[in-house]
Amino acid sequence: MINAEGTLFLSMEMDGVLLWMTGRVLGVRTRVVRLLLASAIGVIPTLWVLASQNVYALPWGLVMVWPALLLYVGLYPLRSRRRWINAYAIFVAGTIGVGGLGLLLLTWGLRVFPGVSPFYWLTTVLPAVIVGLTIGMPRWKQHHAVGLGSLGDIRLFLDGKAVTVHALWDSGNQVRDPVLRRPVVIVETRALIEWAPAEVLEWVVNVTVGNLVAPPAAWQSRLGVLDFHSLGGGGTLPVLAVDRVEAMKDGVSHRLLPVMVGFSATALTADGAYQALVNPACIADALDSHKEGVGA
Repeated sequence: MINAEGTLFLSMEMDGVLLWMTGRVLGVRTRVVRLLLASAIGVIPTLWVLASQNVYALPWGLVMVWPALLLYVGLYPLRSRRRWINAYAIFVAGTIGVGGLGLLLLTWGLRVFPGVSPFYWLTTVLPAVIVGLTIGMPRWKQHHAVGLGSLGDIRLFLDGKAVTVHALWDSGNQVRDPVLRRPVVIVETRALIEWAPAEVLEWVVNVTVGNLVAPPAAWQSRLGVLDFHSLGGGGTLPVLAVDRVEAMKDGVSHRLLPVMVGFSATALTADGAYQALVNPACIADALDSHKEGVGA
């Protein structure tokens, strides 16, 4: 059996490991100090149960809210409501999964190795298994340290100029250029006003309002028009081939596949949480696609 001190240690350790796992899945850099502080806060419900000697002593509302507090302390900031919901779901699912895995280890471990303490299985083997499974997740969750549904910055380069915009890596964005099959990054036009050449912006405005004029001669090989359909409706999307695009995550810059930039006349979010939607195909394993030329 595990005594009260062991229970508190196990509670802190599991909260810390689960918070680290959640950050890893979301592509969020975790800091040891914040994980320790969040884990210490996570001990409070355990103390409550130990003091009352009643596992049902905690109000159900507190049980539901408490993981959100741990996530806030351990992973803040996550910038958008969607990220907070994803983090909460991952943490709760991980908690349930860890409970089942711990029970399995105790049942199997004590049967095969009867001389080994349950405390060892829960505080050493179980965390090691969780860390191993997290590190060994499918590669699409680790590639470039950017996962689907996560937020980060992208930097677009065109004709010697660069612009940085905050972006959501959106699995719902599957738009591609029909000629070269390049992924399309959809960006709010207002975020590109100081970056895009004046003649390109003039052409973009014309296309956006339905006036399909010819592209400027100097940019004709880079510009195009796509028909798109979404939950909010459909329309015409002006697109531009850029020189290159980089993703910045946790202070590290990663070169991505060649992309087209689509100009969105409307805001992508009501709260301005991000200004671009990135097609996840930009992080495909076919890195030799960088050899492709720029011209459309």
